[in-house]
Amino acid sequence: MAAPAQTLEEIRAEIDRIDQAIHDLLMQRVAVVRKVGKVKGTAAPKWRPAREAALIRRLVARHKGEMPIGVLVRIWREMIVGGSLALQEAVSLAVVDRCWDVARDHFGSSVPFKRRSAPQAVRDVAAGKATIGVLPLMGEGGWWRALAKNTAVPRIVAKLPFAGGKGDAVAIARVPFEPSGSDRSLIMAESRPRLGRAAIVAAFRKAGLAGRVIGEDGSATLVEVDDFVAEGDARLASLRFNRAALIGGYATPLSKG
Repeated sequence: MAAPAQTLEEIRAEIDRIDQAIHDLLMQRVAVVRKVGKVKGTAAPKWRPAREAALIRRLVARHKGEMPIGVLVRIWREMIVGGSLALQEAVSLAVVDRCWDVARDHFGSSVPFKRRSAPQAVRDVAAGKATIGVLPLMGEGGWWRALAKNTAVPRIVAKLPFAGGKGDAVAIARVPFEPSGSDRSLIMAESRPRLGRAAIVAAFRKAGLAGRVIGEDGSATLVEVDDFVAEGDARLASLRFNRAALIGGYATPLSKG
């Protein structure tokens, strides 16, 4: 015998029970996040973009049902920043105007933003006046050259958007570029006389670094490599340029398909 159909009131009561359970878990999550902040202390970096990327990938891999992936990711992004990162440290963003929308989508609605030019955003993050900078990888001149000065300056550590959508930007911060399981690295190569794109790509390939040229500024060329490259990587040391410097990288974004 078939079970009787639920009434509208019963369905709404079920939704209310689920909402309450979700809220209880959110409050538990915040309490655990507080513990994480205490264990890390004041010196350890609080923002871990590689860990965030790995988390989102795990959620997407197990996701079922009719909720769009974009909505799932948006919910967790709000929790990660507003419900986790902001509880561990004061967070502020220096954002180039054309990246405003993609930055707001990625970092959520609770974080304070300041409009800055690309050079100003780099300086603000370097000086600790902003936690994170969001800049266009293309245009705005070769601002990325400033990241090759020394290891104390910010690094590119995330690509926006991560889960599809409009915009194309990167985030810089004074945190390490860490592996997420699927990553791309950004290396600035300087050559005098300046080499053509094909010659630069060939030199990278010879060093075991497959990639592509994505930016140029004077004698400097920005190459995106399809792998995680760390400081001290032997492949980086084998590049035969006047100078080759790792300026960061990011977790490979989710496929838009």
